[in-house]
Amino acid sequence: MSGLVFGEQPRWHEGRLWFSDWGTQEVIAVDLDGNSEVIFRGPSFPLCVDWLPDRTLLLVSARDGLLLRRDRMGRW
Repeated sequence: MSGLVFGEQPRWHEGRLWFSDWGTQEVIAVDLDGNSEVIFRGPSFPLCVDWLPDRTLLLVSARDGLLLRRDRMGRW
């Protein structure tokens, strides 16, 4: 991948590398073929990611003091 500003917080999940680009304030997932997807654009950094056992995605937007969740259907 090119164009990353400040990649942080790498996590491997369901066949993709997930990480935060603190420079662009995005959470990105990329597969082994190099296909990337912006999962979330946040209002601030740091943005941290993790998952609950039911595969619900959790995002922490620390500056805003928010814990966000996205279910398996992609709903926030």
